Amino acid sequence: MDTLTQMILGASVGAVVMGKSHGRKAALVGAICGTLPDLDVFIPYDNAVEKFTYHRGFSHSILFCILMTPVLAWLFSTVKWFGIAFKNLRVHLAIFLALLTHALLDAMTIYGTQLFWPLQTPPVGLGSIFIVDPLYSIPFLLCLLWYLIFKNYKIAVAGLMISTAYLAWSATMQYHVTQIARPQIEGQLLAQPTPLNTILWRVIVVQEGQYQVGYYSLFDDDQVIEFQPYTSIPSLLDQTSWSTKRLKWFTKGFYAVRVESGDIVLSDLRMGLEPDQYVFQFVMNDEPATKFETPRDMSRLNDIWDRMVRDL
Repeated sequence: MDTLTQMILGASVGAVVMGKSHGRKAALVGAICGTLPDLDVFIPYDNAVEKFTYHRGFSHSILFCILMTPVLAWLFSTVKWFGIAFKNLRVHLAIFLALLTHALLDAMTIYGTQLFWPLQTPPVGLGSIFIVDPLYSIPFLLCLLWYLIFKNYKIAVAGLMISTAYLAWSATMQYHVTQIARPQIEGQLLAQPTPLNTILWRVIVVQEGQYQVGYYSLFDDDQVIEFQPYTSIPSLLDQTSWSTKRLKWFTKGFYAVRVESGDIVLSDLRMGLEPDQYVFQFVMNDEPATKFETPRDMSRLNDIWDRMVRDL
């Protein structure tokens, strides 16, 4: 999720776990810990594929949460202003949960979070919530502000309960849309929300030599999804190269390959819009692969809104 939302989550966890004894300072401790894992974006990786696939790696792992908890607890205890005792188990619990909930929330998005690093298992990315979702973040923020202003412990608990309920809603709707789509088409299938909402869902199906994309809104009058096919030529890839293997592993097969201006371009289908408005695209002609840049057409967001309410 976005950095602000992760700070809100961490602050709320800190407030709930140790707020009764440390007041607003508990929220600050949680906010700091809830932001820490994303500092991996400042690591200077050697190439575009490493930067793409190593983000949300070790710093988002369960092992990192375990190892960093006593280190952070000690660091906070050395700053007298916080009034934190290193041996306070609630402090350790708050720090651990702030770190862990960051990783778990990221795992609800589609990018991919390597929870089990250093094991080379595929990144966890449920994809039931978009990386920015106001309906998740805004109520959460209002509850946190209420807690900070009035020191109302119960409202901090309510904020966590409301946000967790929304995540449960998103996962339930993803399952619902998947069950609607699966009987209609064969192939490797993924249902994910479109930007900023959990009402309109984008369904991607990867098949041999092509992929298909369809949209389903919870407002639709029927449950028939119209799929549009697009060509993909994965045989153009050098299957022995590190970049190809790494990207196939990271995307879990949801990628497409095309030729554009003489370049072999691999697109991560999970983030962006068809046929070429994808956030992460790579030129695969050389090793290592390089980032393929394409202008963003923000007007496409209007199409999403129009499709969402088409049958209203």
